[in-house]
Amino acid sequence: MEENIKEIIHKWLEIEFYSIANKLNFIYEKKLPDKHLIYDTIRCLDYITFKKDTERVNTVIALVALMWTHTNKEEYDLRNVTIKFLSRIGYPTSAIIVDEKFDKRNCSFTSLNSWMDQITVGFNQLLNEVDVKGHTFMLTDFQKRIWEAMDKEQVIGISAPTSAGKSFVILLKIIERISKGELDIVYIIPTLSLLNQVTQDFNNMLKKLNIKNYRISNTFIPDKKENLNNIYVLTQEKALSAFANEDRAFSNPLILIADEIQNIERIKDDRDERAKILFDMLMEFRYKENVEQIIISGPRIEDIGELGSHIFGVDAESISTEDSPVFNLTYSISKEENKYYFKQYCSLTENPICKLIDNTENILGYGKKKYDDNYLKCLLYWVEHIGKDEQNIIFAPTSATARKIACYLAKDNKKSEKNTELIEYYSKTVHEKYSLCQTLQSGVAYHHGKLPMHVRRTLEKAIAEKNITNVACTTTLMQGVNMPAQNVIVRNPHLYLKKTDSSVELSNYEMANLRGRAGRLLKDFIGRTYVLDESSFSDIEGYDQIDLFEDATTELPSGYEEKYEEYKREIEEVILSSKPVDETMNKYGYLVSYIRQSILRYGKDAKNKMKNVGIKLTSKQVAAIILKLDSLTVPREICIKNRYWDPYVLQSIYENYNEDVPKTPLERGAKAKIDRMFKFMRNLPETSLMYERHIPKMFRKGSQRSALVDLCMKWSKEKTLHEILSNKKYEGENGEDEIENTIYTLQNIVAFHVPLLLKPIFDIKNSESIFLTCVQAGAVHPITRKMIELGIPRETSIYLFENIFKDKKNKDTELIEEGYIRQKISERYFELPKWIKYQLDFLM
Repeated sequence: MEENIKEIIHKWLEIEFYSIANKLNFIYEKKLPDKHLIYDTIRCLDYITFKKDTERVNTVIALVALMWTHTNKEEYDLRNVTIKFLSRIGYPTSAIIVDEKFDKRNCSFTSLNSWMDQITVGFNQLLNEVDVKGHTFMLTDFQKRIWEAMDKEQVIGISAPTSAGKSFVILLKIIERISKGELDIVYIIPTLSLLNQVTQDFNNMLKKLNIKNYRISNTFIPDKKENLNNIYVLTQEKALSAFANEDRAFSNPLILIADEIQNIERIKDDRDERAKILFDMLMEFRYKENVEQIIISGPRIEDIGELGSHIFGVDAESISTEDSPVFNLTYSISKEENKYYFKQYCSLTENPICKLIDNTENILGYGKKKYDDNYLKCLLYWVEHIGKDEQNIIFAPTSATARKIACYLAKDNKKSEKNTELIEYYSKTVHEKYSLCQTLQSGVAYHHGKLPMHVRRTLEKAIAEKNITNVACTTTLMQGVNMPAQNVIVRNPHLYLKKTDSSVELSNYEMANLRGRAGRLLKDFIGRTYVLDESSFSDIEGYDQIDLFEDATTELPSGYEEKYEEYKREIEEVILSSKPVDETMNKYGYLVSYIRQSILRYGKDAKNKMKNVGIKLTSKQVAAIILKLDSLTVPREICIKNRYWDPYVLQSIYENYNEDVPKTPLERGAKAKIDRMFKFMRNLPETSLMYERHIPKMFRKGSQRSALVDLCMKWSKEKTLHEILSNKKYEGENGEDEIENTIYTLQNIVAFHVPLLLKPIFDIKNSESIFLTCVQAGAVHPITRKMIELGIPRETSIYLFENIFKDKKNKDTELIEEGYIRQKISERYFELPKWIKYQLDFLM
């Protein structure tokens, strides 16, 4: 039987291979299934599923997917057997794809032909059903394991392929817990796009279940005894800042969820502060007694339960699977001895199917790196041939390249009226020359980290509604964002256009996650990835020539031990002195700051806390460091509020900065004061390293520094993005580049890095100043800032302030409550434009 199964799989893969090769006009030979293959496949599936062979789940998914995709539905009625086989293996959810009349309300399939099959499917389905507030939901076996573990385990680690549905069942179980009593939820996510998605997912499900006693927020809000279940959907930065700024942050009983946990892998990189913030935030929650449950999850992570045990200090339950309800295939073009070959990679076979390409006229730019007309012409050919009615994601190495690809694909495409309102909205809120305004006319878009928040949120909605066919996307795609697409197109693994010493590549693990984005859960049986230049991968470290596109896993660090041991001698020498961290400590300076900050925070108890993260100091060393730190005159609370600053650097600021700080952006002379702060941080030897870390080289001196300060002031004074971009330089030949560069500067440098750089000065001179709060939010009026705290994008908050709260403009609005804001927006909700309303759904 084993040989028979292999033969059947191979025949279906060949049929699939030739189908794709024919679409691309690469190969002229065709292969179609005959009745003997179909009947043999049904017998094979009946044998495997009747045995309930859990190690064959992927085989069943693959055979069902291929047979359903390539069989004539008018000639063969496969609905009944497909539902039966998928229900047997614990994947009744996937069977919904084949049942057009599936009753979503009652969670039931259309009647099957056989009463025995009806009983069997019903019984199997019953095993996978759960009830929440009178609504029935169907889960896979894997999801059911998560559901049951969340009833009894304190710490759970979940690892699964991208499309396995782990996030859905976590969210559903959390909502069930909320419906039964008072409980806060802290849901940590790595990116703003994923923040939008999770916020919306919570909102949609809570509305569906008619649960009302909750508050969703993207910023920590101190409990005001409103008897609400707080659902905090936060980035790691927002969560950690709450610990620094609130004495009793997250003090209610809570469940902590850390999604996309694989991001802590980069704590080994001295330049990656975000990974360290994520790890340190997890450690803060480790020591909170009110945390009732902790869940960490991510794609294909080795020993995730053990990782949870190390981070949180208690035994963790590990729930993992390699099975996916979407069957993923990778196609590539390779070149050998001046001949081009088309290949198909599949996890079920040892070797790829490989055939010589008959027609090579549309293979342009193979082996090259430039994104020139040859490559773009080739790319256009692919998107036009792999599926007329399918959505495609094209991976791009940089944000500028993503835009360039989208503009090219849109250039000659047929214009559509679908996105007219959205185009008009972007034109009024960003700029008339904004590139998305041109590409959306043809149903093409780009997605990267430089999108304004209101654009990001509305664009993702338009993609989900299938108003956009092709999306050129950067690495934002790998962070769990649910963009519906059947196909992912990748040229090469380079995350650069021109290689330098600091250039990086997509790892085989990242590539596996990228490929996992092909195929929509509950919508597609097959997700396909197309690699346009296989040779560019085979030369990169980490890609095995035999298993070039395998489903790779990763092992995550559970602390700083590896880096500490590497630089142990240098670190120990520095920490026993009073030497501030400087440029000579680039590779390990953050660990010196971490050790000093930990000892300031916890005293002698720091020894055990640091041991838990892999830093092993003796009691004698800790005592010596305490003695040294006792000589500091900078207040201890200043150091604790600035946890990523070396205390000795803070001491230097405390001793040398003598000027007052502005209380608000509207204060007279505020701009000049901020400019002098920049100069001070640049010129003081002890702070120059942090200045260079937070301020890009182009903004450090002269007129460009002044330009950055000017952007800080406009942003903090609540000037709209459209106002800020109303300058001739945004209309010239390089206008499109200037628009995106300024957006990036505002959202990343101004709103994130500038506050981090200047915070020590403000904490020392006037901790009551709201200046940096205004810079971070991009708003000066308390009502606007409150709306941004609630998760409403900045530009939308400014619009609402001007259109709903204008009467409060010159009145004392510091005491305005969240409930008042929600009420006023709710009263005017149906008068608002469509794309504004969409961004407010989670409040209604």
